[in-house]
Amino acid sequence: MTRYSSALSASALAVASLLVPAAHANIVNGGFESGVAYGSGPNIFSPGTPGPWFATAWSPDMYDNTGADGWGIGGIPAYTNMFKGMPAFQGNRFIGFAASTAFGGINEAFAQTTSPLTPGKTYTISAHLAADDTGNASSTYGGPYFGRGQVDVLLNGNLIGTLTQNTVSLTWESRSFSFVAPVASSYTFEFIAQLDPNPGSGHSSYIGLDDIRCVPGPGALGTLALAGCLVARRRRSAC
Repeated sequence: MTRYSSALSASALAVASLLVPAAHANIVNGGFESGVAYGSGPNIFSPGTPGPWFATAWSPDMYDNTGADGWGIGGIPAYTNMFKGMPAFQGNRFIGFAASTAFGGINEAFAQTTSPLTPGKTYTISAHLAADDTGNASSTYGGPYFGRGQVDVLLNGNLIGTLTQNTVSLTWESRSFSFVAPVASSYTFEFIAQLDPNPGSGHSSYIGLDDIRCVPGPGALGTLALAGCLVARRRRSAC
């Protein structure tokens, strides 16, 4: 390969990297690190959802390991110190939300309306999940929580995938799935807590969620890189 063709390939890759959207382009504040979670201090009856997140069902809880704007490392006292000693996966904050059989059924949820997606393009949703299945919280607060629930993800009200349950207690585990973006005028992702899916379990679950991302697939990068290689090959053949 000549120096010209090598430079051409490198240029094609550089252009491709510029055209592929950034990893966090379609979900903002996926680690909940910015924005006000609780305007007047943490309250289990108020949703701890810093913008642009907003609660869509019940009141998800914001944990802040510093205790500055959310429940500190000691957990939530009313929930028998749920997630006590649990650090965020990244930064200081993570969100906790419940799926419970109490009160006729609880599925706490929160959402975000994002920047436009490209219809027909593949995206990957990823996040880190944790579960406190140690039996904390009384029935007054939807407990006790013995399950390891999972999280359904909806796009514009339609199920696009599930972040499956944890295999270990009080440990962050990575989960992801891919989907193809539909044609729509706007795009709202909703994350809904679900009960432990094990048959016959029916256990109420309390789930931690952190580091949520929506990452475009590698299609654009691969196509442009291939184009660069083909151009370089033709140039090489012509020499």
